[in-house]
Amino acid sequence: MKILFISIPWMKYYIGEGDEEKVTPLCGYNFQSVNGYYYGYGEGLDELSIENFEGVTKEDKIAEDVLVVWTSKNDANENKVIGWYKNAKVYRSKKTTLTLDSDRIELNYIITAEAKESTLLPPELRLLDVKDTEESVWFADDLEMIKDVAMYVHNYQGEKLNTLLNAADLTAQSVLNFTDYEMYFAKADEFLAKDLYGKAMRCFNKAISLEPEMVMGYEFKGSVLLSLKMYDEALEIYQKIIELEPENDEAQYCIGLLQGLKENYSGCIAHLNTYIANHKQDTHAIAERGIAYYNLGDTQKAKSDFESAYQMEPDNSVFCHLINYTRQ
Repeated sequence: MKILFISIPWMKYYIGEGDEEKVTPLCGYNFQSVNGYYYGYGEGLDELSIENFEGVTKEDKIAEDVLVVWTSKNDANENKVIGWYKNAKVYRSKKTTLTLDSDRIELNYIITAEAKESTLLPPELRLLDVKDTEESVWFADDLEMIKDVAMYVHNYQGEKLNTLLNAADLTAQSVLNFTDYEMYFAKADEFLAKDLYGKAMRCFNKAISLEPEMVMGYEFKGSVLLSLKMYDEALEIYQKIIELEPENDEAQYCIGLLQGLKENYSGCIAHLNTYIANHKQDTHAIAERGIAYYNLGDTQKAKSDFESAYQMEPDNSVFCHLINYTRQ
C-alpha cells in the first residue's frame, strides 16, 4: 500500500477563507474543490522522493493510487489526522499553473485527488493520533501505524467538513410552494447565508421549472455553481442562458471565464473577445484573456493585455504581477 503522511498547520476549512489566519498558508486551499478535484500543497512540498513508494522508480514522475494522510498539531500540541485523499496522484515536482481563478493567480500543487474520494474531518472529530515528527513529510515504515490509519480511513462513516453538493441537488426541486416566483430566490438567499447550498440549488431548480424561458433562475444557479468552482455544471447553465438570450453579455463573459478555468484557452479567448468588444474598459476580462494567451504560449499578446489592464487600473497589484510574468 502506498501511503504518505504530510503535516500542515491547523485550520478548520482549508478552502482559502473562513479560517482565522490573516495570511492563508500554502496548505490553505487543500480542501477547496476545483471542478471536482483537490490540489494538495504545503511548506516543503516542492519536491518529493516518490521512489520511496513500492513499485516507483527514480525515473517516474508520478505515483498513483496513493493514500495521502494530512496531519496537524492541535492546541495541545497533539499530532492528529485531520483528513485524507484516497487514490491520489503524487507528483515528484511541484506544478504551477497561471490561472483565471479569482482566489489566486497561481495554482500550486504536488498532489491531486477527486474531492468525492477525500475527507476533511471537522475539528471535533480529529481524534486519531499519529506519531509526532519534526519532518513535514514522511513515507511511513511503521507497519502497525499504517495498518491502524488505513483501517480507520477505510471504515470512517462520520461527518465530513468538505463543502460538496450532493449530485441530487443539481436537479431536485424544493418542496416549498410560493405564489410569487421571486420568493424562491429570496429563500435561496436565506439558505446561502447559512451555507446550505443544496437547499438553495433546489429553490433555483423549482423556479426554473416554473418559468423555464426566464433567465433569472439560470443566472442565480450559474452564479452559485461558479462560486463553488463546479465549472462543468456552471458552463451548462450559462450555455442555456445564451440559448435563451444570445446577446446576454454577462453569460458570454462567464462562458469565456469557465472555458479558461477548464483550460480550454482558445475557447476562452473567443468568448472573451466577444464580451470585451462591448466592454472595452473591463480590466479584469482583459487580464483574464491575457492569462489565456500566456497559457497558449503567446507571450506578446498576453503582455499587451496585462499592460492594457494595468494602464487603466495602475493601483491593481495583480496586473503588475502579471506583467512581470511575461518578463520571466
